[in-house]
Amino acid sequence: MTYVGFDDITEREVFCVAASNFGELPGSFALPSKRFVALLVADSTQADVATLSQFAETLLASGCVYFCAWGPGCERAHDIMDECSLDIDPVIMTTWHADESLDEALYFFLRNSWPDEGYSEDGSAVAITVGNAEWDAQVERRLRDRDSLTEDVLAEV
Repeated sequence: MTYVGFDDITEREVFCVAASNFGELPGSFALPSKRFVALLVADSTQADVATLSQFAETLLASGCVYFCAWGPGCERAHDIMDECSLDIDPVIMTTWHADESLDEALYFFLRNSWPDEGYSEDGSAVAITVGNAEWDAQVERRLRDRDSLTEDVLAEV
């Protein structure tokens, strides 16, 4: 896990995790806060249901309270997270961003991923990239320069 900075707007510590496949992801996400928001950047079309379910369970057990997904098959990853979190109250928020650019999904993750008020305590943010070195580099670069990301995305609107 790589620390990329403190976000003054959301008051979250921001981290990146990169893996070449889902099997290389950590078995838990140890962050400085009890709760966190997560963004999955991956091609989820080739991962089987058991793999995506295990990933979702790991996130939930580690404190994920808001889950965003981007990349091919992101709707599927989102749906599996929803299924895994059905019995949790307050609700775990989830979104998918199939029709957005990676920068737009990163911006949403940083600026619009506000957990249910039952999880209002301070939190962290972790972007998890699986299977694509170009996406890894873009995610870390953009999260390190959040001001530039914000300017670029808002200029497109």
